[in-house]
Amino acid sequence: MKKYFSCVPYGNGFCCAFNSIYKKTPNSRVYILSDGDDIERAEFFSVLIKSFSGYGITAFNPFFDDGINGIFIENLNTYIISDSGYDRISPVISGKWENYFSIVKGGTYPTAVRREIILSREKEKAHLKSALEELQKAVFIKDKIHHAVSKELIDGKLLNEITKFCTANLKGNKKSGKGQIRLLSSLTPLGFHTHYDTVFKSCDRVFNIKDTSGFVGAIFLSVVRDFAASEKIPIIISPSYFAVDIPQIIIFPTLRIGLTVSDNNHILPFSPVKETECASFLRNKDTINSEKISTLLSIENRILEKCVNKIYEARDERFFVNSLVYEYSDKDEAARSARNLAEKILS
Repeated sequence: MKKYFSCVPYGNGFCCAFNSIYKKTPNSRVYILSDGDDIERAEFFSVLIKSFSGYGITAFNPFFDDGINGIFIENLNTYIISDSGYDRISPVISGKWENYFSIVKGGTYPTAVRREIILSREKEKAHLKSALEELQKAVFIKDKIHHAVSKELIDGKLLNEITKFCTANLKGNKKSGKGQIRLLSSLTPLGFHTHYDTVFKSCDRVFNIKDTSGFVGAIFLSVVRDFAASEKIPIIISPSYFAVDIPQIIIFPTLRIGLTVSDNNHILPFSPVKETECASFLRNKDTINSEKISTLLSIENRILEKCVNKIYEARDERFFVNSLVYEYSDKDEAARSARNLAEKILS
């Protein structure tokens, strides 16, 4: 089963994957879940995934845990997604192909429990706001790092290497496709996490750029992305944490090729077919190990650590709410709703 994040935090807010995954075709079906708590949704999706075993499932999980916030049933061109929390669909895509579906009728909580839920959710929002503020600080430091490294970049040498890569691997491979965003990496309560298993197991070849600063890798992947767009080669892009428009991972699904940037946070769990050191494109190869860059990287990592801690605290508030509503959750009704929806889709 493939897995992507349904949303991830960036320096300028949350990026929701649901706004980039839709395939608007006449036979598309989208079911938006209009209710249910985390526990009921977990049961709902668990039953659905079993019901559609063998139909090609892609699961979307929140950045704060391994739960399921939505699925795509590939062989039936059907999306079933939860439009709640951080994963708001904005703008909500409307049309005949979109339906709202209720998981449970919904019960009521005692006044004292309701009050605790409201307070906890406010705390969760506050922690996430603080996390995004820390992330903005990290982006500011990242910009300083990029500016410092850019002064030492040998433009012609880097462009020549990019041209060689495109000519050897992409030239003449027009497939009449478009670029798509998939959220494959995210800051989570446990640090950076990446769905490498989802994306790279479908690749025959993976090329990696080792780049602590992130600057050279960002240019490399951005130029390759633009080349793929001009050649109409299908491409899947996973953005960097500091900017949605800067790639961290690029996949060419029809060519079975992967291209990524690894740093101290994104470390590949396997050996790529080719690895390029970013320092080879700098006039002074010691630049990225200089005291200035090392200091800035240290500051960036400390800020990111604060961001991760805030996300951890937000997740704890979410889990606290789940503990409050657990005894009021109706897992049986959620399971029945899932079976009813499965029958409806298959009929």
